[in-house]
Amino acid sequence: MHIRKKPASLLLTIGLVFWGIAYASPAISAQANLFNQLLETSKAEMAKKGGILTVTLEWPEDEGKAVLNAFKKDFPFIKEIAYERTRTVDAMQRVLLEFKAGRSLKYDIMHVSMEAWPAYQEAGAFPKPPFSYKELVKSLPSDWPTPDPRSVDPKGEYIATTGLVRGIAYNKNIVPPDKAPKRWEDCLDPMWRGKFLYDPRSKLTALQHDPKTREPHLKWLKGIVENKVVLGRGQTENVQKVASGEYPLVCGVNYHSATREMDQGAPVIFVVPDPYPMEFGSQMRIVKWSKTQATSQLFGLWVATKGEQPAYREFPWNPGSRKAPLVKGKYAAVCDVECLKRSEEYDAEHARILKLPGAK
Repeated sequence: MHIRKKPASLLLTIGLVFWGIAYASPAISAQANLFNQLLETSKAEMAKKGGILTVTLEWPEDEGKAVLNAFKKDFPFIKEIAYERTRTVDAMQRVLLEFKAGRSLKYDIMHVSMEAWPAYQEAGAFPKPPFSYKELVKSLPSDWPTPDPRSVDPKGEYIATTGLVRGIAYNKNIVPPDKAPKRWEDCLDPMWRGKFLYDPRSKLTALQHDPKTREPHLKWLKGIVENKVVLGRGQTENVQKVASGEYPLVCGVNYHSATREMDQGAPVIFVVPDPYPMEFGSQMRIVKWSKTQATSQLFGLWVATKGEQPAYREFPWNPGSRKAPLVKGKYAAVCDVECLKRSEEYDAEHARILKLPGAK
């Protein structure tokens, strides 16, 4: 029997295909196993520390501990978590001074507010994370949701873990039902002239950044100045002043600041205007003194995806979030990573419009 030989070109093609598969397999395998590498590195870190993790975030103690307990439950090689709240930039700067002085720092995971980033970066306090976030996202367990790509820094330096929605809060015992604010323009009503609050630290940067909302928002900022806005520093403090009846409303306030007071019985109602600003918050960066840098990265990735969200700070598109019905059908102006990078520029513009002391 005569056996016909296959053309050399066909054999070459088949060979190249098999060679390509063999060559690609390690890369595909490495990508698929990257999350497992992160997990194993975290386990090794925690074993060296006896399973004890020390964390400081800006979340209130009850909210922070609830999230960390859920984290510990999902990763039982973490035996104990000590938690402290670090809320102010001044406190974060004190930690940095300790680092620069060469002192030993206890925090394994630490959230640093954006206002302190330049000083931390100058001091070399933000090392590169152990693994690429971009690649980690591709290798997540099948039952973990994929994070919004806008929450991940393109340079791979951090991942944002919360969704901060801002709106208007008013005292229902003072504001007549027919005058209850529903739109941003309602803050410009002459009846509130000199009687409404606004935090001079910009919380509405998303509206300033989004091309669709930028010009209307800048006009609105000029309008609140003309309406004799009262500048009050502190989100919770402003809501408490509204709750006590000192002021009827505060414009541009955090959902989590207002809702927490409402849940404690304050006569306050929170309104989400259309459009509404949403900022990717609690950006988890690695700090140089951490002895558990892989665990820090694991925590940020977990909170941003599968993990339990801190109370009141969940992403608004989460169906189980209390924010979901408030934002349904409304336009979201998002302060994403690109927006965060321009924060100094936006803050300076905001300060000029409000005529804040020292504005340039």
